[in-house]
Amino acid sequence: MTHIRYPEAEPFDFRGLTIRELTPKGIDTASFAEIEVPPGASHQTARSIRSDKVYYCTQGTVLFQVAGREIKLGDGDLLLIPKGAWFSYRNDTDQTARLFLVHIPPFDLEHEEFQDE
Repeated sequence: MTHIRYPEAEPFDFRGLTIRELTPKGIDTASFAEIEVPPGASHQTARSIRSDKVYYCTQGTVLFQVAGREIKLGDGDLLLIPKGAWFSYRNDTDQTARLFLVHIPPFDLEHEEFQDE
């Protein structure tokens, strides 16, 4: 059993988003993170060639673009982005939004592709 204490998960900046890595040590089937999306912040267009991504909105509103479709995530909404699908998102509101993200299998930056913007 592993217990992750939220205050001990050091946040880090990823291109204007604040991320807390919450993956327990010893798990190799998925990874878990919280993403804080400040007002006006965005995630550039990207895709994973390795992982499915499951986003769960815990606070606020985030507007996603996935494979040419626009999807608004609000409190309690969940979105599955299958591996290989291009996506981006942004926070157009004046409130900070929070997303919980699960990668299956775990996140690996080497398997993420980003479009130039």
